[in-house]
Amino acid sequence: MADFLSLFAGRVGGILVTLFFIPQYNRLLGADVFGAIAVVLSLQSFFLMSDLGLATLISRDAAVARNDPVALSAVAWMRRRAEAVLTLLAIGLSALAILPPLAGLPVPWSIGSGVNAAMIALLIMTLVATNIVQLSLNALGMYRAGAGISVAGALARGIATILVLRAAPSLLAFLQAQLVMAALHFAAARWVLERRCAPSMEGERLLDRLAMAQLLRRCLPLMLYTLGGAAAVNLDKSIISAFISLEVAGAYFLATTYALVPVGILSGPINSYFAPRVAHARHAGDAASEYRLALTFQLVLMCTVVGPSLSLAFQMSDWLMLWLHDAGQVTRIMAVAPILLAGGALSATGYYPTTYLIAAEDNSYLARLSMIAAAGVLVAAPLFASRLDLAGVAWSYLAFYAVGFAGLWLRFGSKIGWRALGEFLAITYLVPAIVIALSYLPLYAFVHTTAVSAPVMLLVPVAVASGLGLLATAAIFLRARNRSGWTEHKELP
Repeated sequence: MADFLSLFAGRVGGILVTLFFIPQYNRLLGADVFGAIAVVLSLQSFFLMSDLGLATLISRDAAVARNDPVALSAVAWMRRRAEAVLTLLAIGLSALAILPPLAGLPVPWSIGSGVNAAMIALLIMTLVATNIVQLSLNALGMYRAGAGISVAGALARGIATILVLRAAPSLLAFLQAQLVMAALHFAAARWVLERRCAPSMEGERLLDRLAMAQLLRRCLPLMLYTLGGAAAVNLDKSIISAFISLEVAGAYFLATTYALVPVGILSGPINSYFAPRVAHARHAGDAASEYRLALTFQLVLMCTVVGPSLSLAFQMSDWLMLWLHDAGQVTRIMAVAPILLAGGALSATGYYPTTYLIAAEDNSYLARLSMIAAAGVLVAAPLFASRLDLAGVAWSYLAFYAVGFAGLWLRFGSKIGWRALGEFLAITYLVPAIVIALSYLPLYAFVHTTAVSAPVMLLVPVAVASGLGLLATAAIFLRARNRSGWTEHKELP
């Protein structure tokens, strides 16, 4: 429990720090420059999700090898080679951005723009490498160290950026502050990991051609899976800025940031905690342990996500005003935030089948599903944006989340059997959702017709509903935990 709380506090703390600083950037830079910052932050998120599949692969292998020093050494070398790949990519992109205008070639960007692009490339690759290290720390059970480093890194980067922007409010200053602090964060996290995970640099060549080729070959299906999801989730701001304006893209970015709270703050840390355990149990062939983990994972997910998601939906204007302190901005955001929040909540409650399929190395199916869903939304979103229909863009993203949600659970059902899937969803999805919703809605109606303070109005309904949901999920777990596991395994192509 201490490990889980440490991980949850670390992930939530890091994200809350980011949420706190985003409105500060907006106020210091103005709508147009913040729109450009929103595109940069979206590109960061894109590459953090689509990192050639490196973070998913390396953290999974680390979880499996955590008690085997020889296997752990192999994972350490895999991670070092991944860092080398990222370094080469960053150097190549930086050279491509800076050298042509420096050489006087007729390119449509200036040296200043090239320098900005190079800094963005270096920043993104540093953040991706840091994410690999953080997930590896979690996979090895170093939750407290990982949590402390995550929160400290996010806080230091945010504070440094605010101080720099107060002196020089510009995109260049933002990138410089972010890059320097991200590099320090990476160095600290990597030092901690290297002390735990095969610190020796002897015995193998870092840039071994065959080993690098094998790494990239294993990453390919996961790369396609993460690439599709990352493109769909993070390119919307770039699409809106291209077809509408940077100012609208900035407002849409704030809406998506709010809408994805169920994924980032609520379900993300839970997945980070359980994913290594699911992979380890599946690799060990322990069906009973695998079933108990599935039961615990999904019940905790529902108890954590449903109540806060209802609060974010029904009390949206109150939460947004508390966050942004700008009534005009809140009005613009509320035009699309409810649609996006529905998609975020749906995605947040569907993590288990993804984790299961990654542990089962069903990477080719994940890649196909991701590419199909992404292709659909990346056709629909520009079409709606070209018509200046922001709500249409939001609806296309809700459809994207719904397709992914259904596809993942259906594939999971094909693995364990449809009857087992129905029983599992009934006890771990439907029952908790009904209990929490029926607890929240009367309390919400009561506080809105009673003279109570804002904290009571916002927190009491969700706290009571989530507490009752916790009792319901505990009862479900105690009743179902002694089953032997999935009774049917159907390996489909």
